[in-house]
Amino acid sequence: MADLSIFATKDNADEGVILPVKINGRKLPLALKLFGSDSDVVQDFERAKIRKIGLGKKGKTDVDEEDIEELLDSQSKSAVMRIGGIYSYDWKKSKVVDDDPVILDGKTLKNDKESYEYLLEKIPAIRDWVIENSNDRDNFLSEGKKN
Repeated sequence: MADLSIFATKDNADEGVILPVKINGRKLPLALKLFGSDSDVVQDFERAKIRKIGLGKKGKTDVDEEDIEELLDSQSKSAVMRIGGIYSYDWKKSKVVDDDPVILDGKTLKNDKESYEYLLEKIPAIRDWVIENSNDRDNFLSEGKKN
């Protein structure tokens, strides 16, 4: 019998997976819960983004300056909506530290949109990491990916 269950990434994409953050080879004491690009929430956002700039509508054949600004702004919004949680992470123990708050510039980050936006504003490289890892289906395999 050929069981393809481990390749069914949709459920994990919808539920989200917690991944430790490593940027440019540096391990941050941080893990983020990410929703995958195949999740309903990400797909709905991406569809709304395309509808907003109106591509494909009658008479709309190209992208203007306003559309470009909207697309650039939507990159940050796209990263924010892919995050489902912020956690302290202990790399030596390879686990989330539940009772240890994440603090950035004296501000305690919570599991809310404001904190996600603040994190990405202060550390823009995390925005790229979020998009990259959300798009990487290997992260959403049933057996998971070793980061």
